[in-house]
Amino acid sequence: MNKSQSQPQPSRRLLIFQEARNPHNTAEVVYLPVNKLGLPICGDGPDLPSILELPLRILKVFTDIFNQPKYKGWAVLSAGRYHDTSEEGKFYAVVLEQTFVPGQVQGQGTMDLGTVSP
Repeated sequence: MNKSQSQPQPSRRLLIFQEARNPHNTAEVVYLPVNKLGLPICGDGPDLPSILELPLRILKVFTDIFNQPKYKGWAVLSAGRYHDTSEEGKFYAVVLEQTFVPGQVQGQGTMDLGTVSP
């Protein structure tokens, strides 16, 4: 039995965020989740660039977002611009992977992706 057969594939999800102006402070940019629960992904997922290729301001925002308690047990695999010709605005795609937490049964973690604000 090879290594890939002996270990289950980790759970992965694709999240899309839309860049928008904060309605209460138009000088501030916020990132709104388009698909709050994320889309489950089987296999490697979409081919996205390294998160390090994003502008620093986006890295700062994603750091704030993904360090929130609701993302505990999830790690960012990749992230990049998402081009949607059917919608106006800037979008970002993020692939998350569930991480193993010692003492936690694999697949037991949950991801409550309610309102996301940096």
